[in-house]
Amino acid sequence: MKRLRRAGSIVSLLVVTGALSLGSTAQAQDEKTSFVIGTTGGLPTVNPFKGLTSETYYVLSLQYDLLINFAKDDLSAAPGLATEWTSSEDGLTWTIKIREGVTWHDGTPFTAEDVEFTYNTILENETGSFIDYFPNVDSIEAVDDTTIVWTATEPTIAPVIPPWVYILPKHIWEPLGDYQDMRQFPNFPDTVGTGPFQLTEYERGEHWTLTANPDYWAGAPNIDEIVVRKFNNQEAMVTALRTGEIDYLSGITVDLFESLEGVEGITTHVGPATGFDQMTFNMCNPATTSAKYCENNPGTGHEALRDPVVRQAISMVIDRDQLVERVFQGFAQPGTTMVPPFAAQWHAEPASDTQVYDPAAAAQLLDDAGYVDTDNDGVRETPDGEPLRFRFFLRSESDENQLSGEFIASWLEDLGIATNITVGSTDDLTELWYEHDYDMYIWGWFPDPDPDFILSTFTSGSCGVWSDTCYSNPEYDALYDQQQIATSVEERQAIIDEMQQIVYDDVPEVVLYYNNWLEAYRSDRWEGLVQSPEPQGYLIGQFTAYSELSLRPVGTGGPGTTTTTGGDTGIPAWVWIGVIGGVVVLVTVVTLVRRGRSEEDLA
Repeated sequence: MKRLRRAGSIVSLLVVTGALSLGSTAQAQDEKTSFVIGTTGGLPTVNPFKGLTSETYYVLSLQYDLLINFAKDDLSAAPGLATEWTSSEDGLTWTIKIREGVTWHDGTPFTAEDVEFTYNTILENETGSFIDYFPNVDSIEAVDDTTIVWTATEPTIAPVIPPWVYILPKHIWEPLGDYQDMRQFPNFPDTVGTGPFQLTEYERGEHWTLTANPDYWAGAPNIDEIVVRKFNNQEAMVTALRTGEIDYLSGITVDLFESLEGVEGITTHVGPATGFDQMTFNMCNPATTSAKYCENNPGTGHEALRDPVVRQAISMVIDRDQLVERVFQGFAQPGTTMVPPFAAQWHAEPASDTQVYDPAAAAQLLDDAGYVDTDNDGVRETPDGEPLRFRFFLRSESDENQLSGEFIASWLEDLGIATNITVGSTDDLTELWYEHDYDMYIWGWFPDPDPDFILSTFTSGSCGVWSDTCYSNPEYDALYDQQQIATSVEERQAIIDEMQQIVYDDVPEVVLYYNNWLEAYRSDRWEGLVQSPEPQGYLIGQFTAYSELSLRPVGTGGPGTTTTTGGDTGIPAWVWIGVIGGVVVLVTVVTLVRRGRSEEDLA
């Protein structure tokens, strides 16, 4: 998925259906079997080319299919719309067989041409939200209705990472015209996909409903629809779960989560720490290699934040251990790099101490660099006399976000740095992010099951597309390109380790913590939810929709009725192709990261 950019909560990962009169039984709605989810977020768009939030990506994940899925147990590559794939010995050509008998929601047959159209639209328009899935592509061609041939200019495993790109119906999207027209397409009510559910009701920012697809190629869901109610705050949403107005929620505070433990009829679940929250600095700077974008969109960021000394000092006064204990009560771990430790294959702990908690050393750094309080008002000034007073945006949908921000503001005050805090919605922050009209903010990511995407967000070319910061470092950019064409896992691993260290030392953002995903549902009414990945995965909002297919009312089925999508029969996703002496070396690797954010590109 894409960064579920920036997820706020699965509470925000799930859809909304406001304005529904549910009574005391959420699943008995007009005689339909309805699974009702609570959220505090909205659904700003259902256009795949403008996806930004987790709400959008949850809808997309049920509306559309991927070419290759993520296996339920270990997130390895598994059959999706593709049933099998093979690589040439030199790793340059992949032949992918397409599933037969699949139809779009409107009854039109699905063919390899739909895959060709979707992928080539991204390639031809260099869409920033997806282009990094297609490194060194020479061509992607449908040679017949059931075969795609992907040809690269360098040996690649890109097809089986796999690309987190939802396949679109050519007959709906091609007549829209050029890419900009596609980006303006509301995609409702003409929301046609091949997925297990179809969006059938949608009021932007208010409520929406997904209706089950009875002809789904992997078997029809066991429920009629997924609906979600929007709540103004988490407390009201938790009350609704207790009273039975909703069936599921997630992403709530630890206090609220613990208040549900042991409640009759409710099961709580501690999910994985696959994502992270980060404090971002506005670094849009026309003097860097991001100049082309920043010259036209310079933003309003405080120039002092372009100085790595200032950023390092800020990081060194943030007590991550205290955030973990006081904000999450232990349901998290201190943050270091942008590749979460959940992705054990790729995560590297920093070799330096440039961000280690040390307030005295932080103060000395600023003193030595000339950032001192010359007028004794408690706020340091730059050598040019500008106060270190930063605008600090915190998201209203996240209590943890706000509490963390309050702690950080207090620590910065002790350092002689002032903050003007604004609390607003994710939509508000999105607009500020587009305009680079901020100094600092706290947001979060749920990266892909491969680090390539989250690594790409720090490249110079990602400025104005996916980058939080408009960070630019030519050395890092070169390493990013190298890891895409590495010919062994070990070689790629070493490059990715170095990339993490560079970003850690340059401090374009501060990774605050990796927090667990907290979920709760009405187990007195629902069964069949499965955990993915194992041993500690999600119940809802997974990389592939396993629970939404196997979910059923209590007492209506057993283990033998659980629907799957072929996830346990796939070829491992981390099958690295390296050409050594003309022999193809296949190495199976499992990486566990969740993409989170999906962001709209601004091209």
